[in-house]
Amino acid sequence: MLVYFIGTGGSEGIPAHLCTCPTCSEARKLGFAQRLPSTLAIITENRRAVLFDVGTDIRDVLNVPLEAIFLTHWHHDHIYGLYKLRWMALQTPLYAPQGHADALILRDPKNLRPTKIEAGQVLKVDSLKITALALNHEIETLGYLIEEDGRSIALLYDTKGLPQETRELLERKNLRLAIVDATYPPGFDDPYHNSVDEGAETGLQLAERTVLSHISHKNLPFLELTDYVRKRWGNKVLVAYDGMVFYV
Repeated sequence: MLVYFIGTGGSEGIPAHLCTCPTCSEARKLGFAQRLPSTLAIITENRRAVLFDVGTDIRDVLNVPLEAIFLTHWHHDHIYGLYKLRWMALQTPLYAPQGHADALILRDPKNLRPTKIEAGQVLKVDSLKITALALNHEIETLGYLIEEDGRSIALLYDTKGLPQETRELLERKNLRLAIVDATYPPGFDDPYHNSVDEGAETGLQLAERTVLSHISHKNLPFLELTDYVRKRWGNKVLVAYDGMVFYV
C-alpha cells in the first residue's frame, strides 16, 4: 500500500492566518514547511483510494473515485473537505464514530453514505482490512489499523497516549508503520494531544517506523523539528510533511 499524506497539520494549518510565530514565519518563506489540516489517503495494491479524514479540499490532489472515507472524529479540522466532497458524482461510503456527528452532513449528505463505526469493528474495503481503534481524545475518536497482504500500519490521531485495549491489540501486530499524533513541541503537556516526545515513544513501542503528524503551529518550526527528531531517534522516527508518500 501507498500512504499519501495530503495534510499533516493541526486545526489551524501552517501558517495560521496573520500569525507571526517562528513556525508560521518559516512556512511563509519555505513552501515545504506549510501544512494543511490532517488528511490521509491509502492507495491499495489494486490502485484504489481510501481516504482517512478530510481536513481540506482534496479535489486537486486526489481526483479519483474513492472506495470509502473514514473519519477519526467529527472535529471540523478533520471534516472540512466533506462539505465540498459530498457533491461528488459517485456515491461513496463514509464511516465515522457517532459521537458529535455533524448535523449538516447527516441531514444532507448528497452522495456520501454515512455509516456509524465503533471501536473493535472490522471492515473489508478493496484489499484492505480496517479495524477501528479507541483513542484518548475529548470526544469519541477512532484510530485505524490498516492491513494488506500481511503488512500493517496504524493511524493514531487525535490522541493523548493510547487506551490499554488499543495498545494491547497493536502490540500483537507486526506494524510496519505507526502514524502518530505529535501536535505539540517537546515538553508540552496537553490533555488531548501528544507532544513530539510522547508521539515518538508511542510509535517506537509499536512499529518498525514512526511518522509524526497532526503538527500544530505551536510546535517547533519545520527545520528545527526535523533536526530534533533526527538527532534523537535517527531514521526510526520521521516528521510527516504535506505531499509525503510512504510505501509499506
